[in-house]
Amino acid sequence: MGRPRQFDESKLLDAAIELFWSNGFDDTSVEDVSLVAGVGNGSIYAAYSSKRGLFLAAFERYCERRATFVCETVLAAPGSARMATRTLLRAMVEDCVAQPDRRGCLMINSIAALSGRIPEVAELAARTGAAMERGVAERLSSCAPDGASAEVATLSAHIIVTAQGLILWSRMGVPADRLHEIAEVSVATLPSAWADQVGATAAARKAYAG
Repeated sequence: MGRPRQFDESKLLDAAIELFWSNGFDDTSVEDVSLVAGVGNGSIYAAYSSKRGLFLAAFERYCERRATFVCETVLAAPGSARMATRTLLRAMVEDCVAQPDRRGCLMINSIAALSGRIPEVAELAARTGAAMERGVAERLSSCAPDGASAEVATLSAHIIVTAQGLILWSRMGVPADRLHEIAEVSVATLPSAWADQVGATAAARKAYAG
């Protein structure tokens, strides 16, 4: 059994997330994180073995938060499937345009920069994307007719892909108004036969929590 951490791990990982997100993996050192978090280099290496180990711990924490953000946002949204999708995509746009220097998403940035060198990045990102899709599918299912599970799965994947694309475009400096316009195109793809049916959001939230 490993020794208990002699530092505030949450504070350390949050500091690491901010530095890796803003500066990138290659331009962030353990010393940088040590200085910001106030944790000695030796303690960091003892806990995570290497910069790679520290990054993966921070990356996993970030990915879990992103999945939670997506699922909680869409499942808490009132009204129809169309309204819930609009709520989610608007929240994603507002979140990404508010980031310093439009820095995008640590998960998406890391897939492009690191998945070839650090296979765990792609694995964690795939699990995160699947968790996001499940959350969206739970919400859409509350409005979809019986027998539409395949359609729900495809639409859920489409919505998450759209959200990730909006983040990329935000990083390129596309104005928020334009991003919202693009999001509305995705909202319109929901089948008219059930897109405006009011879903049981309480039941969906319970299913996600369980």
